[in-house]
Amino acid sequence: MKFRYQRWMLRASLLYLLVGITLGLLMYLGQGMAGLGWTYRLYTTHVHLILVGAVMQVIMAVALWMFPRRKEPPYWTPESQGLTLFGIFNLGVVLRSLAEPWSLVSPSLYWIGVLGVSLEILGFFYFAYLILQRIRAPGSSRRS
Repeated sequence: MKFRYQRWMLRASLLYLLVGITLGLLMYLGQGMAGLGWTYRLYTTHVHLILVGAVMQVIMAVALWMFPRRKEPPYWTPESQGLTLFGIFNLGVVLRSLAEPWSLVSPSLYWIGVLGVSLEILGFFYFAYLILQRIRAPGSSRRS
């Protein structure tokens, strides 16, 4: 099914945006409630979920959907490659988001966070590889 992975990426980005905003609310409430003092640890995760999980993933999904087609078959990014990108990038976002708030407490969680960041970077480079195949001058019959 064409464009399935783009829809999954957009849905995941909306989920990350919802979770990120909810964490922001929790952090704000934590400033005035005694039992929520620990929420200061969620700041980086809050920002990360919104900027990387939501915004970056929307950019990738829309770019893979709207950039010009390839000149050679397959004209679109194959679904297997799109799903690979989705899996690598989202596994990285989830691992980092779960591990980062508590990484100073537990060395094993620190390394899980490092794995998450590494997967995000790998996912970004894979996205760059996929999208560079589609960047060309307007009206160009060959890739430069």
